[in-house]
Amino acid sequence: MKNYYHILGLSFESNPEKELIDAAFKALVKIYHPDVFKGDKQSRDREITEINEAYEILNDSEKKKIYDEKLSNFHNKNFFDYSDEDFEDKDVFDKKYIDEDWEIVLLVYPELEDKKKIMSKYSLRLSLQFQFYLLETKEFFKFNIIANRFIEAFLERKFGTSTRIKLLSKILIENDFRKNAIYLNKLIKVIGIKSEQRIIKTFFKQYPDIEKFVSEEIKFHKKINLNELSQTNNQYFFAIILVVLLIFLFFAIINN
Repeated sequence: MKNYYHILGLSFESNPEKELIDAAFKALVKIYHPDVFKGDKQSRDREITEINEAYEILNDSEKKKIYDEKLSNFHNKNFFDYSDEDFEDKDVFDKKYIDEDWEIVLLVYPELEDKKKIMSKYSLRLSLQFQFYLLETKEFFKFNIIANRFIEAFLERKFGTSTRIKLLSKILIENDFRKNAIYLNKLIKVIGIKSEQRIIKTFFKQYPDIEKFVSEEIKFHKKINLNELSQTNNQYFFAIILVVLLIFLFFAIINN
């Protein structure tokens, strides 16, 4: 069964809102413009057809509801929590493509240059979709959140829904262990994510020299996540205190 969310570079698990679906679609259409896409016309037409087909379903609330139920049932029935997609994208894009609007964006958000380079480690298509998505929505102020959404969807599409596998693949890709990530992708395609523990064990048996590095990176990521969770909890706590104080003040004014 086709996963229309994956076709648009999104994740079904995250239940993307309509605005995100619209913007992701428009960004994809732009990257298959002849100025950007350098593959053959047949490949381009095939991709555009799939993208339009996916958007037609996900853009219509009734069609989307029916499709979501079918996709959910299909996943549950077939224990389908991984994709059989190859890690390497076969589409060809112009690596030297320059968008004048993007050049202006970089004057205001110069850090986006490094973020886009990280995205391109996953795939050039992903980095271009990220770029055009931001140009479409003007949501530059939350580019980290948007980047994480696209990366999460990419990892789900290529490596499955396992949290451990996705973190491992993220570390490999962002630290330039590309051939190792390709090997992990092949293991998952052939074996299936239900054998997660054996896949990880086999992976490090094949590449024992990077196990220590990956372990340290995992600790680092967990520390960051704990800090972010702590900050979120603190913000939530202060928000509750503020609401209580406002309620108290409200009743104090009424009583006076």
